[in-house]
Amino acid sequence: MRKTSIFLFGLFAMILVLSACSSNDDDVDGDGGGNEGSEDEDVVTLSFWNRYPELRGGFEQLIEEFEAEHPDIKIERQETPEPETQLRTALSEGDLPDMWTNIVEMSELVEVDAVKNLDEVFTDEVKAQFQDGTWYENGTTVDGSVYGFPLASPKSKAMIMYYNKDVFDMLGLTEDDIPETWEEFKELGQQIREDSNGGVYPIVWNNPGWANEQLVSMMGTAITPEVPWQENLKEGEPQVLTEGKIESAKFLKELLDEDLMAPQSVEIGLGEAEATFSVGQSAFLWSGDWVGRQLFVETEFENWGVAPLPTKDGKPYYYRAGSEATSIRVNNDTEHWEEVKTFLEYSLENLHRIVYVNTGAGLPAKKDVGGEPPFEQYQDILELESELAIPVPKPAEFNPETVEFNKAYRNKLDVGGIGDAVVGYLTGNIDDLEAEVGEIDQAMKDAFYETLDEYPEVSQEDYMYPNWEPFEPYTVDKYDELR
Repeated sequence: MRKTSIFLFGLFAMILVLSACSSNDDDVDGDGGGNEGSEDEDVVTLSFWNRYPELRGGFEQLIEEFEAEHPDIKIERQETPEPETQLRTALSEGDLPDMWTNIVEMSELVEVDAVKNLDEVFTDEVKAQFQDGTWYENGTTVDGSVYGFPLASPKSKAMIMYYNKDVFDMLGLTEDDIPETWEEFKELGQQIREDSNGGVYPIVWNNPGWANEQLVSMMGTAITPEVPWQENLKEGEPQVLTEGKIESAKFLKELLDEDLMAPQSVEIGLGEAEATFSVGQSAFLWSGDWVGRQLFVETEFENWGVAPLPTKDGKPYYYRAGSEATSIRVNNDTEHWEEVKTFLEYSLENLHRIVYVNTGAGLPAKKDVGGEPPFEQYQDILELESELAIPVPKPAEFNPETVEFNKAYRNKLDVGGIGDAVVGYLTGNIDDLEAEVGEIDQAMKDAFYETLDEYPEVSQEDYMYPNWEPFEPYTVDKYDELR
């Protein structure tokens, strides 16, 4: 009888120990709070990938404020240094994040049902709160439905000229000395080199192909305005061999050869160029609207101003508005649509103020945002961009079938642009730039006309806009005139 009692007592003790162990296992935070685990299970975590370095600080602040108001939703943000590779890998493995900033073409994602229709969030009333030109086919919309939460204004991305006021003060220069023509730039450059005893270069540039193509294309519109990028919108065919592009590239080469461009320009990226400019080793820097924030935050340099780029004869230049629809896209298979929707609705009220205006990272897509820009030059940048970014005809708005056509045509190309050719020319690896660009130009034309034969629903007329005048905004009603 005594042995039985001892056995039962031991069994009871063992049950208590196992129960305690089980209780401790549930305490995942290790703080002894037995109910914490069940509360954590009520928190939904959304994954969000961001490809834009200039938006990191703004997104961090937005997410922090959102989570404070919505403690039951967490946003796990990840920066993507190789955004297309990472997104395509996730797409092939069926492991997309809940949200990401755009990289893969919208129509491609819609075709495979990878991206969610956002019409539920973007009603007509909400869409009216955004800048003109925000909503367009294969940018933020497909077949008239919204698939992207707009971030930057369509009137963004035009390159402008930053000038260093410390250098100006040191050399006795004023804003009246800011050059408008290439010849004026070279004359001032010689003066800067002499007066600084060779310590300051007129311009620092950077070597990526995209930057070089963007710069020569924009400068080139002052000479060949009918080709804002890679299409002649009067003739209705691809064109990258233009007088404007070639002359602009030759101007860059002259600056380099005549010791008016910092020699490291052909080897460095934009970050290094910004640093060179900030410490007073160059008087000017050419780049986009986002650089204001980079100078203020990353290099902590505030004494600068902005002006238009110089052009060959001082004539105006422009950039095609809405060239890139920066946006947030949503995984069509997200398991947390209601929580994602809550974040998007919160972002409608707060994102553009926090991420763009309050950081100075760029110009927001939404109208009348408010906020407090961190540097006084923000308004100057806004006014310049509004002047320089001009809507041009978009064939996909006239005929949506051109979206698939463009994809097929461009898939046939070995080289997608002239940026690397310009880099090769600047570094001395290409002697005859015109011949090199001519080969790219011909390859584009050949692929274009070959693809036209394969797409009977698309014609060359879809790319011809006789009622368009360069430098005049091409409005929606202009498409109707051609139908």
